[in-house]
Amino acid sequence: MPSNITITNVDSGSVVLEKWGEVDNLLVNSAIIETLFREGTLLALHATDGKLYPYDTAAVTENINVPKYVLTYDVTIPASSSAAVMALSAGKVNKSRLRLQSGGTVTAAIVDKLLDRPIIPVTVAQACTTDNPQS
Repeated sequence: MPSNITITNVDSGSVVLEKWGEVDNLLVNSAIIETLFREGTLLALHATDGKLYPYDTAAVTENINVPKYVLTYDVTIPASSSAAVMALSAGKVNKSRLRLQSGGTVTAAIVDKLLDRPIIPVTVAQACTTDNPQS
């Protein structure tokens, strides 16, 4: 009888390589459902209310289209509310672990915007690779 092989990739890496500074602020969830904000999510500082929002490439007001911080851990926020978070404001981050809350791709242009901040995205060679080419 043939056996079923299950492939499990374990990823215990972090977005943070070096932390030089962080900010304590409220992260706003404007969605009407509870939302998970993942580690590595790019955040922006709202120009009027001073709170953190997910960076949005399509936003045209309130500086939400300017990435300034990186969330360094997962946090779930109830619908239409906010939660206190600590976000990276300065340091080195693993470029491949940066993400957009909208689910889009973090492009070279977005990474370039982070360089206007004291956040340095770097390419990290992973210490190991999958030894099973079928995964």
